[in-house]
Amino acid sequence: MLDSDLPLRLSDIAESSAFSMADVAFISGLEESTVYRLLDKPEWLDKISGRSLQALIATVPGLGDYVAQFSVLSRRRKLIENLGAEGLQVNESAIVRCVAGGIPEPYLSAALQAAVHIMRGENAKASSYLARFWGTGQDRALTALFSPETGTGLLNNTAQLITASAEVASHVSSKSYSFHAIISQAVFGHYIGKATGHIDVDTLPDVTDRQTAFTHRSSVMGLLINHNDRELAERYSKLVAVTPVLKTVEEWSFPTYTRDTRPNSDFTLPRSLLLRNTASEILKEIRSKDYSEAYLYYLTTVYLPIALNRDETFGLRDKELLTALLECSDRSNDASIRAACQSVAQQIHRSAR
Repeated sequence: MLDSDLPLRLSDIAESSAFSMADVAFISGLEESTVYRLLDKPEWLDKISGRSLQALIATVPGLGDYVAQFSVLSRRRKLIENLGAEGLQVNESAIVRCVAGGIPEPYLSAALQAAVHIMRGENAKASSYLARFWGTGQDRALTALFSPETGTGLLNNTAQLITASAEVASHVSSKSYSFHAIISQAVFGHYIGKATGHIDVDTLPDVTDRQTAFTHRSSVMGLLINHNDRELAERYSKLVAVTPVLKTVEEWSFPTYTRDTRPNSDFTLPRSLLLRNTASEILKEIRSKDYSEAYLYYLTTVYLPIALNRDETFGLRDKELLTALLECSDRSNDASIRAACQSVAQQIHRSAR
């Protein structure tokens, strides 16, 4: 295995495969002079053209793995250096654990790059980065970035990032009404609430348009997922029932988050939509022990009735959902959750007739 933590020379990689310069040039179809210019330069990856690199990757065993690993690790080192200059300590062992847990390192790198912009107070750049983090895979990366738990969070001193994020968020909200601003403002509210449990929803703006609705929803979700605030769940359920724009945002959020459809700036969904990915995510959440009962109350009283009105087959998994709801009802000691599960189950039965 090549040591991808070092800038290996092309000659080192070729020799480990028992190839000489002439062998590499002949098999790759490149001119010997081209290979010779690159062979012993530690910075050869900065010098090579894309076409030549493709030819070499197809020729030298292990070269493709080295290029991919070295590129990722080079970016990681640069990010650690930049964040260190801003006073943040990166927990590199947590990065390794996150990757082993299935989070692609490019997602983690993008999250750390967003942290650089946040710490520097670069509002526009931070907003542009965070606006790209609406999705299930990206969610895990940002959760790790903002996590205050020792050993699992990407940072050893998350509190500084959260303080800086609150400052940037206050500026993002005052910017022009744009899709990026809407997403980034909501992302800040969601992950700050998820990490700390201390966002005061009474301070959120009244729900008057898509931006305030999405920010309100995201902040509430951050609190409900990790913090069992039943009063908040009930309050939110009642608010959705009487606020059409919030119901629109609710209907839009899961399908775009799971990529059943692409996010769009007008918060509309296709007329016909099969909720395949949404069904997988919701079923996982209902069966998981990682979500609070307040969040389960939200799912069963708010989102699932809306989802079944949009797609009564629930991504062709309505029977599976029915079973999961009945199991959830059986294991819950909360009478209102049991009643909500039964209500959604009845909605499924009515649709099946």
